[in-house]
Amino acid sequence: MKQLKPMADRVAIYTRVSTLDQAREGYSLDAQRKALTRWAQEREYTIIGYYADEGISGKDITHRPAMQRLLDDVTDNKIDIIVVWALSRFTRSVADLYNMWDLLSAHQCGLVSYTESFDATTITGRAMLGVLGIFAQMEREYTAERVRAAAAERAAQGKRTCNEVLGYDLDGKDTLKINPVEAERVRYIFAKYAEYHNLSAVAELCRLRGYTGKRGRIQTAESIRKILTRPIYAGYNVYLDELYQGTHEPLVSVKEYNHVQDLLQSHGHKRRKYPKLP
Repeated sequence: MKQLKPMADRVAIYTRVSTLDQAREGYSLDAQRKALTRWAQEREYTIIGYYADEGISGKDITHRPAMQRLLDDVTDNKIDIIVVWALSRFTRSVADLYNMWDLLSAHQCGLVSYTESFDATTITGRAMLGVLGIFAQMEREYTAERVRAAAAERAAQGKRTCNEVLGYDLDGKDTLKINPVEAERVRYIFAKYAEYHNLSAVAELCRLRGYTGKRGRIQTAESIRKILTRPIYAGYNVYLDELYQGTHEPLVSVKEYNHVQDLLQSHGHKRRKYPKLP
């Protein structure tokens, strides 16, 4: 590994905040920028640029425009030190952290965390960088687990688990209400498959009637199959492949839904994904 320059005075200030971070922890991009600017000025460093990603998660770097510009400038040897509010603002991914540190080291660019009081231009700082990176990723994974647990609890309470589905419109944050025009299409599809036992034939009948999907797409055999195998139409929600009784009004009966599943399976389509509805 190359030795860092003994005098690093070209500083890049990187800030990032997601909507959730700002609401939960109360630090804005402006607050980060002011604190980091003061830090650089106190050390008589030259601030060569501000790089800010607003409302963007730190789970990876590929979708962050300001981060990409920052790394491009590091590659062009324009920066001696990057200063961030906290390592979690820089990245929450250990893999990204190590990859970026390899890039910074190759171009003799240091990394300083303002609130965590470490300087990764030193051996001790680099060790601390690895430890903090692990904890940053742990925090992200714990957050993801909490989100999944909350979603599973919503499903268990019968609350909706999707944001868009043919036949329904959103009804508040918890459930769905029937869209009469679209519901007619769904019921027609179930009825015609029960009659013809052929996905392509049902798709053609829908095209002749001008029946499309939720976003106006022409129905195909595959899109018909997906509609026919959605338990939501019989009053059930699905989350992580588990079935939950929903609070919304079904479009077809459980008996009709189960009958269609039996027909699909008997005609060589994919094995039943969900058990028969009770």
